[in-house]
Amino acid sequence: MTPMQPREHVCRMRDGTELRGQFWECAAPAGLVVIRTPYDARQHAATARSWSARGYHCLIQDVRGRYRSGGDWTAYQHEEDDGGQVLTQLGREHPGLPIVLFGASYAAHAALEAARGAAHVGSVTVAAVIVLVPALGLAETAWDSSGTPQIRHRIGWWHEHGRTRCAQNPLSAAELARRTAEADDAGVVDAAKNWGWTPHALAQWRRLWQAERIDLAARYDLGIPLLVISGDDDFFDNDARRLARTWTAASHFVTGPWGHRLAGDIADPELRSRFRAAGGLGGIIEAWLSAHDLSGTAAGWTEVLRDAPHTRSTLDPADGAWRHERTAP
Repeated sequence: MTPMQPREHVCRMRDGTELRGQFWECAAPAGLVVIRTPYDARQHAATARSWSARGYHCLIQDVRGRYRSGGDWTAYQHEEDDGGQVLTQLGREHPGLPIVLFGASYAAHAALEAARGAAHVGSVTVAAVIVLVPALGLAETAWDSSGTPQIRHRIGWWHEHGRTRCAQNPLSAAELARRTAEADDAGVVDAAKNWGWTPHALAQWRRLWQAERIDLAARYDLGIPLLVISGDDDFFDNDARRLARTWTAASHFVTGPWGHRLAGDIADPELRSRFRAAGGLGGIIEAWLSAHDLSGTAAGWTEVLRDAPHTRSTLDPADGAWRHERTAP
């Protein structure tokens, strides 16, 4: 059987910039999943196929300035306006289809901002938002919850993803350590002047360290159900919990013994096997969608979602079973 192939999709922004992506279709769609990513839409075929198998069309789009999309790349700058325009076009192209916004890490930020943009435009309704290990904003990625600067991690990410249209090769461990030590000694902004970055990249690096934390409750007062998937060992876990806890509509928080790579971080083969037997994260997503009258597979545990504003699912590493509770994260 020939594997399912996507078709090219183009959204033209008001300023003439064309945002490009790949559109994966299913025969009888029950909804449309939108993923906007800086990490190359063409690398997300497995995710798109899984959504198509669930009964959803799926658009995976490169954000402005990354890979095949036009414009200039400035992290955490354009996702609200661009996302709102993208959803408006998709609403015209697929009238009546419920839209689900989905994304991990930076793409989680893009999903939330697209929902905000759509709410401001008012021309399309978002049915649900699903975010995984969300990198919510500049300050949220620059500092941990105790106020400690995440210098090593940010140097690595901005070198690889923050400055150019396509990803750069990661720094070697030795070079990353050298730059981290230089930043500790000279200051994180001044040190970057020695790294061969462009003036635009240096300006954005300075913007990162000057940013303030987001008031999540005020920014995302959207009235849309939210599913947040984090991990006990993810460096953005505190902000993921804050997002779920302060969400003004129904939110469900999911966590377990993993980090930013989610199930990919489970090293213990026995625990990995039990996790899969318990349905994995896909089973949680399926049941949550069904509980919100979207295409998915129903499960009895979703009774905890009924009439509860904030709920939680936790994978117990002792027995590999899910614990579902009516409680905030």
